[in-house]
Amino acid sequence: MTFPSAIALRTFDAAARCGSFKAAAEDLGVSPTAVSHQIRGLEAQLGFALFVRGTRRIDLTDEGERLAGATGPAFGQIGAVLAELAGEQALTLTTTPAFATLWLVPRLRDFETAHKGIKVHVETSLHPVDLARDRRIDLAIRYGVTGARDGSRAGTFGETFGIYAAPALADGLNRSEPVELLETQWRETALPPVSWANWFSTWGGAIASRSPIRVFEDEQHIISAALAGQGLALVSRLLVQDHVARGWLVPVAPGKQLSGLGYTVHTHETKRELRKNRLFCSWLTEQLSAPT
Repeated sequence: MTFPSAIALRTFDAAARCGSFKAAAEDLGVSPTAVSHQIRGLEAQLGFALFVRGTRRIDLTDEGERLAGATGPAFGQIGAVLAELAGEQALTLTTTPAFATLWLVPRLRDFETAHKGIKVHVETSLHPVDLARDRRIDLAIRYGVTGARDGSRAGTFGETFGIYAAPALADGLNRSEPVELLETQWRETALPPVSWANWFSTWGGAIASRSPIRVFEDEQHIISAALAGQGLALVSRLLVQDHVARGWLVPVAPGKQLSGLGYTVHTHETKRELRKNRLFCSWLTEQLSAPT
């Protein structure tokens, strides 16, 4: 059998990744007609269908699935290596808004200073990313996710939660009046809650359980409320690390913590060995492992 052209295989790979000829055309910078023409020609050359065409979507046939399992890793790795050989040292990662704002972004200059020539671009989202489909993304840092769709994982870092408050509020905790308790209710309902109910169940009523509880959907908001002296925040030790170091927040009952899930770093298998990814993952491990 004559080996298909690289253009035809690349067009097929884009269509398989994107799930539509229109999206593949946008990815490749060509017209949908050109994509359809390449796919028809490839199917004619191979002698079997690669897609089942529907009214609004396309699905891979069994043969298409097998071919996509080969072209995806192959083109992904070729693209990643060519970018590295060309000196393209932009590293694009995606993570949650809270982790990016409260922990990662304040430290990025340290990484870029230590590794000159590598510039990190951060995108934030609460939704998982398909690393096989979106090849712009080099790394994905997610909370509470223990596996990637492609099975590739760079590392996992554990998390604990404690009580933090503004210094003035913490100094007055012995007064008899109740103080508002602040907690986060995850938007992702599959995540196990970290709540004051968990706290009282684990550690008892060291803080009066009759105090009112105020719920936020974002950890950035709960920390802002705590900084304003509005209550006691049950929040990630990692995310308040800088605020505690500057004296803006202080731990209350510092010896008592609740276990969380942790942050997991994902990368597609075709990008695992890229120098920029290895350097960033090594730096991230060092930073997250440092004593606080």
